[in-house]
Amino acid sequence: MIWGFAGPWYGEFRMRDGEYVKGEQEQLYLSFEFLREYGLTCLGASLQQVQKMTDAERATLGQYLLDHGQCMSAGIGANWLVMSEGDAHRYADTLDKQLSCYATLMRAPIVTTGAGAGHRFDRTRSVEEKLNLLSRALTPVAEVCHAHGLTFGIENHCDFYVSDFTQLCRQTPHLGIFLDTGNTYMIGEKPLPAFQEAAPYVVGSHFKDHYVAPRPNGSPMNFEVVGAALGEGDVPLRECYALLKQHAPWPERLVMEIEMIAPPGMDPRECMRRSAQFVHSLQGAKV
Repeated sequence: MIWGFAGPWYGEFRMRDGEYVKGEQEQLYLSFEFLREYGLTCLGASLQQVQKMTDAERATLGQYLLDHGQCMSAGIGANWLVMSEGDAHRYADTLDKQLSCYATLMRAPIVTTGAGAGHRFDRTRSVEEKLNLLSRALTPVAEVCHAHGLTFGIENHCDFYVSDFTQLCRQTPHLGIFLDTGNTYMIGEKPLPAFQEAAPYVVGSHFKDHYVAPRPNGSPMNFEVVGAALGEGDVPLRECYALLKQHAPWPERLVMEIEMIAPPGMDPRECMRRSAQFVHSLQGAKV
């Protein structure tokens, strides 16, 4: 497994010698320093972030990543739901050129995206229609990623059930799930059954924990979800980790990005320390 960090980037994480680091390039390299401090390798990033650099900046970045044994995941996004078949193929052609230029530089074996399709409970379209439209748009993109030797994963981003995305994967060749462990609670799923169903399709994860509690007496009624240090909340992360090791299609290639939301009253640095300690405690975790 390849362990990394996706955010959020608290101000405390952007400090060096008591000073806030300014400038996009300076913050980028500080981010890699931050990862190394906690024994992590992969930075959750975007393909666009690398594309807009100058040639010299990319050359410097590529050498830096080689020197430090680190990498960047490649996130992409589009309005997949309304994309025509022709536009989807044009997007895939553009992505093919981008990956030819930047995938080796970024070094992580994954491309990720979100559905960008509302959510399963809105009434704009049926869930089945949304999944069919997503599959049409994502099929040529997934084929391009596969041709470059990269896994392609769609994140459950508080929008669809994991079962919706397993269905999407079955109808979309070379598409996997980028499993956000905390987002299951956000849409009312039981996390462990969702992880069990997702595991054979998982190509990476936003590895995240939450504290949860029902609030049935308010108006409207709600289910409260707040951040937690990894391993200290209500998400069964140890069980999830074991399931992925056993059932994910390529466990050694899984890109596992800590996504850590500090609970109220906890210093983000302390929350990160506890979260990294938990990750290191997982049996067989190489971080």
